[in-house]
Amino acid sequence: MKLSSLTLILTSLFLITSCTTEKKEDTGYEKFQLDAPEVMGMNSDSLAKIDEMVMEFVYANKYPGAVTLVARKGKIVYESEVGWSDTAKTIPYRKDHLFRMASMTKPIVSVAAMQLVETGQIRLDDPVGKYIPSFNETELLTEFNPEDTTWTSKPTKTIPTVRQLLTHTAGVPYGFMNPPVNGAILAKHGIPELSTHLDITIEEAMNKIGDLPLMHEPGAQWMYGLNTDVLGRVVEVASGQLLDDYIREHITEPLGIEYLDFYFDDSLNKNLTDLYLPQPDSTLALAVGADYPVNGTKTYLSGGAGMTGTARDYFLFCQAILNDGELGGARILNAETAQSMHIDQIDTITYPWGPARFGFGFDISDGHPVRPDGTYSWGGAFSTTFWIDPVNDLVVVQLRQVLFSPFDQEINSALEQIVYGAIME
Repeated sequence: MKLSSLTLILTSLFLITSCTTEKKEDTGYEKFQLDAPEVMGMNSDSLAKIDEMVMEFVYANKYPGAVTLVARKGKIVYESEVGWSDTAKTIPYRKDHLFRMASMTKPIVSVAAMQLVETGQIRLDDPVGKYIPSFNETELLTEFNPEDTTWTSKPTKTIPTVRQLLTHTAGVPYGFMNPPVNGAILAKHGIPELSTHLDITIEEAMNKIGDLPLMHEPGAQWMYGLNTDVLGRVVEVASGQLLDDYIREHITEPLGIEYLDFYFDDSLNKNLTDLYLPQPDSTLALAVGADYPVNGTKTYLSGGAGMTGTARDYFLFCQAILNDGELGGARILNAETAQSMHIDQIDTITYPWGPARFGFGFDISDGHPVRPDGTYSWGGAFSTTFWIDPVNDLVVVQLRQVLFSPFDQEINSALEQIVYGAIME
């Protein structure tokens, strides 16, 4: 069968929708401004290859599908929904589907903290203990006994700061990065790493974390961890608001974002995508108990992993940051502050994750094989990803729902190649 015929069949099968045929929404200020790719200097035929690329991953049982959005110069030039939300493959992905963002929560909470830095309610070099007393005296792990999960430790030379939380240099670990040690310690003390049904608050959890040992001296190295969860509690203490209330009032509502939050009413269960787990036999299985955004206690506001939303709503956040903190007349950050978030903030510290540096909540391309230097981004454990490219005035969001997929790098690289191959100028 010719590729052109196959594409037509698959296009019908997956109900892919092109943004170029949509009418602009009549909302006064048009949040979602759409235009033809060619008007914005991109080739529509090239962008259409994203559909085919995602289909290949679907048929290989690597992903159930993806919702993808590409915007240039503030205009959405491409959107598609490929694949199915449910395991029975009866509900095609839609633009209004809610995806668990996981660590794509981190840039939003980092912006919240930087807002409070602007108002003087937080200072970057404040000790974390100013906001969470258990961090006033921190310990460094020296030995760990896996048989009974006990450890020995010694006092750290310095105390972690807010700046170090923002840059992942405070020494606060993630369990999944070293399950035999970090995972065992966190699990023993009931510290969740992703939003769960646990009847716990971030006040309770972060108080516990302050009493657990750090994995390195504060400021000594870059290590991915629960730093932004701790930062979320700092935001609560400094602002006097719960984290979700603060983000709604100061970030999402000013930007006109409707569906990007920690929890939703159970009436939106129909919009929540299924979450999948990769299996040893190269299939995907439905994750059990992953309906936390609409069900459960709804008390744990994970600053590092807890938000859920749509591709379009996350695009609004990205576009505001690309615009130096402003969108549609709403300013969430001063330009200088917004810019500081995507410039190198770790100085001589080695960044271990590829050709990049790290700012406040974003990694920043530096010698990347495809993305221009200065492109900033992050992704999530549920296989969500985005990047913001100021050189090409570009925002790309792709949302998938497979926990710790081994194919994320492969599909992300394929997406990059297609997007940059579509730029005509």
